[in-house]
Amino acid sequence: MRIVSVKIDDKLYEELEKRAKEEGFLTIAEYVRSLIMRELGKQGKEETIDELPKKPQAALDRIVLLLERRIQDKINPFTSKVDELSRKTAEIVERIEGIEQKILEMEERLKMKSDVESRMKTEHKAPRKTAIDILKEQKVIFERDIASRIKDRDSFFARLEQSNAKVIEAKDERIAVDPDFWENFTKKILTIGTNNDDEIRRALDSIESRLFYKLKESALVVYDNTTRKWHLLIS
Repeated sequence: MRIVSVKIDDKLYEELEKRAKEEGFLTIAEYVRSLIMRELGKQGKEETIDELPKKPQAALDRIVLLLERRIQDKINPFTSKVDELSRKTAEIVERIEGIEQKILEMEERLKMKSDVESRMKTEHKAPRKTAIDILKEQKVIFERDIASRIKDRDSFFARLEQSNAKVIEAKDERIAVDPDFWENFTKKILTIGTNNDDEIRRALDSIESRLFYKLKESALVVYDNTTRKWHLLIS
């Protein structure tokens, strides 16, 4: 087969392209070849009566094929985008599931930690302090200080006395004193050789000073001017 090449202007090319499409040709070359064959009378001679009905079908087949290709060309970009969207959606779902799993794990760890801390607090909860425990911390308990908090003060002081605390019946109130504190207090009182309030307060701390003046008010400690000594009237 020989090849014939012809140069034509753009307008003629567009016209040939338009007619080729109208007649169902896939390419301009096929359409030009058909025109040449038609002009030379070759096409009519070679066709038979049986073959004539096939010509419209062939043209229709070409049109269908062309439409399929063009539709496919249009669909392909969207198909690609749909596939990409599906892939990204799957990735997002996978990440969300991973985050949900981590959140569940964190919640479980926090719950376990909370249970452990709660159990530890229960196990290490300090026992309730007894009356003697409070006295050992405060050294001296004056009845007027606890009157608003303890209704049954008789039982309170009785328990302290049973625990070896020193309970003194002073003026208008009872006083409970820690045994060790009382022993040191009595020794210090015997060393004070003055009845001058300023010197007495310098010799005693705040708790000792309050106890001393309450005992003095109750006439349970007196000063001997002859010996210049203080004497406790309680053992």
